[in-house]
Amino acid sequence: MDTEMSPVFAGMANTATPIACAKGCGSCCTLTVEVSADELFALVNYLEQTLDETALAALKTRALKNDAIGHGMEPLARHRKRLVCPVQDPATKACLGHAARPNPCQGYVSVSLPDCEADHANPPQRVERPAMSGILTDLVGGCRDQALASAGMPKTRFELTAGLLAAWREPDAEGRWLAGEDIFPDAKAYVATNQSIPPKTD
Repeated sequence: MDTEMSPVFAGMANTATPIACAKGCGSCCTLTVEVSADELFALVNYLEQTLDETALAALKTRALKNDAIGHGMEPLARHRKRLVCPVQDPATKACLGHAARPNPCQGYVSVSLPDCEADHANPPQRVERPAMSGILTDLVGGCRDQALASAGMPKTRFELTAGLLAAWREPDAEGRWLAGEDIFPDAKAYVATNQSIPPKTD
């Protein structure tokens, strides 16, 4: 993979596409994030290691409030509710788990802050993104799926907020997942049905 992607990385560096993303923006943090179990546990472990007891308790409270409103909700409808990711610091809008953020968060980058702000205020709006960001996100996700399959592990995706709550709620969640248990089925990512998306409301 490294050999095949080297010319792509070189092309990206030469293009030097300007990226609008910066610490403290957070306009995209109302998007639904689907994570694999290993990403979920990596984030949980990072948060538990880096946050003090008060900050971690506050994060869990935010997660509970968000999940009470948006659990199982269709992604666009959820985005329109502007349910901010509980991992975002309410005071600074910085990601408290930035170093361990999941692949979809790492890969979602924008070249236009006004686009992001417009989409946050009145979704859905077009957000201009570098084409390579989506390609790399898919590449990393595909490699993760292959690694999980090779290890005999499921490729199940979870909605981030519900997954965090389930990981904290279930005793030894990571160990049970590693042992092959189908843990927290109620946190699985949304699966589209034939139902139409709810109309936009003010």
